[in-house]
Amino acid sequence: MTSARTEPVVRIRCPSPEDAARCRRVLEAAGLAPEESLTWLLVRDADPDAVNALLVAGGAHGRTTVREDIGKLVGWLLDRQGALAGRSRNVKSLVERTLSNAGLAERYAPLADDALLASAEALYRTLLAEGAPRVSWDRFLELFCAPR
Repeated sequence: MTSARTEPVVRIRCPSPEDAARCRRVLEAAGLAPEESLTWLLVRDADPDAVNALLVAGGAHGRTTVREDIGKLVGWLLDRQGALAGRSRNVKSLVERTLSNAGLAERYAPLADDALLASAEALYRTLLAEGAPRVSWDRFLELFCAPR
């Protein structure tokens, strides 16, 4: 899998053992080698969005953790309806959780609070203008993170 942003590990959360088996079959059919680690399936050296697209196309219910957590950030922004003043700590917490759940907190760090808030405000405006577009992993990193 080639991408602009290949990560050393992509974590997948599966809702059941049956779905974990389905995820495994989908990923193996695409030439990937999923591994089990505690409550996750892992794929190494892959793009989180490309892995997620494979799961969706294959009918699996499991999703990459980054897709789930970016969705939570988008939902939080929409719920606040643009009222983000003084909420940089909340944005930082959502970004930190995304990185931590993805197993990539040692690779990326959240931007400074003022930059996080500016990015959140810009993303909110984009969401409204474009009808809640998909926020890719690359876009999330561009808006909210810096390499360590």
